[in-house]
Amino acid sequence: MIKLIGLFFIVSTISCTSSTKMEKEKEKLLQTDIDFSNRSVEVGNHQAFLEFASPDVVLLKPNSYPVVGKPAMKQLYAEISDSSYRLTWKPSFGRVSESGDLGYTFGIYLLEITLGEQKGQMEQGTYCSIWEKNAKGEWRFVLDTGNPGLSIEQ
Repeated sequence: MIKLIGLFFIVSTISCTSSTKMEKEKEKLLQTDIDFSNRSVEVGNHQAFLEFASPDVVLLKPNSYPVVGKPAMKQLYAEISDSSYRLTWKPSFGRVSESGDLGYTFGIYLLEITLGEQKGQMEQGTYCSIWEKNAKGEWRFVLDTGNPGLSIEQ
């Protein structure tokens, strides 16, 4: 009986430690997503996406074929400017795998036009990012997608 109680205690302790570790990783992942959005405001959308992307990143954009890999992402960004808008977002939820090396976040984004005839117009939508931890222990997104079309709340 004492052995059984001891075994139960060990399993409970490991389970609590694992759960606490996963919760801490989830908080790190959510903070990384927030830092990513903040960086987008600081240096521009394209630069932030390049900094936070995994080398084998995939972007799924509306009405477009997938953009696969950082070189393809760099080429796409070289063809379009990000100086006329500001893109920000906030995760609503995140989850990390039990192994602690994969996770996802989703939330709401806000795209605000900052220059030109449409200055001041805003678009809101949803996004989802899938993340993996690199060899340095940093979260980098491996897939990002978003859907426009939410009504702007007044």
